[in-house]
Amino acid sequence: MSLRNPERGLFSVKGLIFSLGLIASFIFVGSIYGMVIRPEVNRAELATSYGLDPGTSLSSFFVIIKDFEQQICFSLFLWGLMILAYKFFLLRGEIKVVNEYEPDILEDVDAASSPSGRSINRKEAGAIASKIDADSRKPEFHNKLLPYVVTRGLERYHITGSVAEATETMMGRIEVASEQQESELSMLRYLVWAIPSIGFIGTVRGIGVALRRADEALQGDISGVTAALGLAFNSTLIALMISIVLMLLIHLLQSSQEGLVLRLQTYCREQILDKLFEQPPVPAALPVKVEAVKEHKRPED
Repeated sequence: MSLRNPERGLFSVKGLIFSLGLIASFIFVGSIYGMVIRPEVNRAELATSYGLDPGTSLSSFFVIIKDFEQQICFSLFLWGLMILAYKFFLLRGEIKVVNEYEPDILEDVDAASSPSGRSINRKEAGAIASKIDADSRKPEFHNKLLPYVVTRGLERYHITGSVAEATETMMGRIEVASEQQESELSMLRYLVWAIPSIGFIGTVRGIGVALRRADEALQGDISGVTAALGLAFNSTLIALMISIVLMLLIHLLQSSQEGLVLRLQTYCREQILDKLFEQPPVPAALPVKVEAVKEHKRPED
């Protein structure tokens, strides 16, 4: 049994989310802005110019989010939600497998009784590893971490008879999986940094436009300056709100992943490692040297 990474490749689910998902999020948000938000903002501004009520509170919200910086922030936020949904889906599959294996793994295997409970010898370790390896071919167990870790540890114990090596094998693979999960959050953390940065870009752009229109304000027309300052403040406001929500979801995902790693470590120690006992390795068969026996003739009388 080998743990093949199912997330590699451009046409994998992860590859599609990181490529087509980004494009789809920009197209979807751009369509919403083009068909709903900006037409409504234009109607509200036209009504305000004639001294009429701009409309509902929804129109006021559309005025706040109408600029391109906010559109980019919402597009990146939607892309981040796609990545988070995929990560939560994978995490749910791993938790489901742990729940399936949480009953005593020895219940279907003949194991000898010991004063401390049921134990696993080297022969039984090989049988359990073969059974889990066969189960891992089922779709619900395919490429899941727990069957892979348990199989590798039991195979190591079956070969060496060393509990220390089995422990190192299991815990080492769980640690590698934890580091991989941590590294895969780097894109989400980048989005949490990038979204406020785009908001600050809108702030700088708005302040720059306001400074260019300062002469109009001195002449009594402050509409251009207020619109530019609205861009400056609104872009930062929306970006910070989006980053807060996204950071909360990332922390929820990270805490769930850490909880999964803790469950895997606890399961491997309580259900597997604590039931192993140190056994000497089977010595290799020594080659038998066959020496030719020479027949001596007796001397003639």
